Amino acid sequence: MKKILFSCLMALGIGVNAQLDFTQGFEDSDTPGAIQFGGGSYSSTVFCNGAASGALAISATTTQTGFLQQLLDAGDFYGQTNNGQSMQVSFNYRKTANLTGTVYVGYAMYNESSDNWTITTLGSGTTLSATAITTCANISATIPTGTFDPNKTYAVGSWFIKSGSGTGSIYVDDIKVLQNTVTTTPACAAFTSPVNGGTISSGTVSLTWNVVPNATQYKIAIGTTAGSSNVVNTTAVGSASSTNVSLAPNTTYYARITATNSVGDATGCQEITFSTNSNVAHCGPLTSSAPNAIAPIKSVNFAGVTNTSDPSATTIGSFPVHQNFTTTEFIVKDDVTSVPLTILGTTNGNAANGWAMAVFIDWNNDGDFNDVGESYFNTTATMIRKAGVTDNPISLNGNITIPAGTSLGKKFMRIKYNFSGTTLNTPLTTGCENMINGQVEDYTIDYQSALAVSDLNKKAVSVYPNPFTDVLNISDVKGVKSISVNDISGREVKSLAPAAELNLSNLKTGLYIVNLKMEDGSVKTFKAIKK
Repeated sequence: MKKILFSCLMALGIGVNAQLDFTQGFEDSDTPGAIQFGGGSYSSTVFCNGAASGALAISATTTQTGFLQQLLDAGDFYGQTNNGQSMQVSFNYRKTANLTGTVYVGYAMYNESSDNWTITTLGSGTTLSATAITTCANISATIPTGTFDPNKTYAVGSWFIKSGSGTGSIYVDDIKVLQNTVTTTPACAAFTSPVNGGTISSGTVSLTWNVVPNATQYKIAIGTTAGSSNVVNTTAVGSASSTNVSLAPNTTYYARITATNSVGDATGCQEITFSTNSNVAHCGPLTSSAPNAIAPIKSVNFAGVTNTSDPSATTIGSFPVHQNFTTTEFIVKDDVTSVPLTILGTTNGNAANGWAMAVFIDWNNDGDFNDVGESYFNTTATMIRKAGVTDNPISLNGNITIPAGTSLGKKFMRIKYNFSGTTLNTPLTTGCENMINGQVEDYTIDYQSALAVSDLNKKAVSVYPNPFTDVLNISDVKGVKSISVNDISGREVKSLAPAAELNLSNLKTGLYIVNLKMEDGSVKTFKAIKK
């Protein structure tokens, strides 16, 4: 658990500065602004400069910790602000004998809603042997422009991760922070996808753009008329070069991207226009922040079909992060409401670690997993804790409940498996978030009518004419509760009350599936071609 050793922020400068420029020397026994994670305190006997340092105590249970200095929020009366530009961070350190591990420059972002800090280390760090370090060494790193959102709270400084069984202390001193200044607005950014005048898939699509020097944020606006933002109005942090958006099929859009920094917005930038087609896309491919330490999914069993993806995997390694198995189709009939699922996942053999599995299914074919009933096992309570080193692989056994009213057709299914920490505190809440040590697999569910074709033919019901122009006739609507029309991808395009004549003049030319949903719960399905 982190220990916050401050009750007020220290004065780091005098006058108004559109940057951060300070040194944390640990000279105060209760140094304001310094945050210590894990074990440790202050030392007045071992230091690099002055008369004190920040001591990080590493024990059998404390395997990583750090001293970081909180950055002042914009508008603080001391005058120093985070302007989002690149930042040079360094510190000095010493170490006792027997302690081994890696020391990093690191930073943390504060999440106000959960009251915790997310730690990120920079570069490969410096590996420390068991030999004591009595002469102060230095480590430094640069945080790129746009990494920090000027509207969020961060801390920067030291981070140490233990290796081996040795214990002891590492002493941190003189954390120096210098952020670059900026005096001009950034140049215009430009979309690399979609292109002006192009056509892309609908659903969840990725917009990409070129990163502009000195930009700390990108304002993105998308609308259905020129200059509007009625579809998307969002801001991306400057280090980002893409964002996912949800777009309707067969629609023309207008899009603008505006690079900005603490001086102001880029000006004179071009608005583009593009269109979507009837194809439905989903977010991805997803990536990993640790691509050489992936814990793979070994196999998935669903609806009586097993796909074995990494049968020989026994530990983490360089496995594919996102695997496409959409040609593997799980056939599910509409006379069942729940289907059993088993997922096997490989671990790193560490009994102290936890793992999470989750399933996301786009039942209504709108390109996302945000609708009710489209996510499964993605809460803390259903995550998996590794009980011991012999339970490799571990498994998730559960049931997929099919939402009521789901239309027939093919559906997109995503399975995610990831490291969840030693306290199971990282649930897989969304289908689009990138991975850490885990893997993603995509599949197809073919949701079919349980009524056999031979049974359909026995019924004295037909649709005509076929092909039709505007009106499709139903020969007998007795016992019909409702009628739905789906396109060939399975997306419902029309929902109608029972009627002998269906006016489908607003549909485009193509093949459609007409579903007669009967009062007894059965479904009669017909194919019809609109001319």
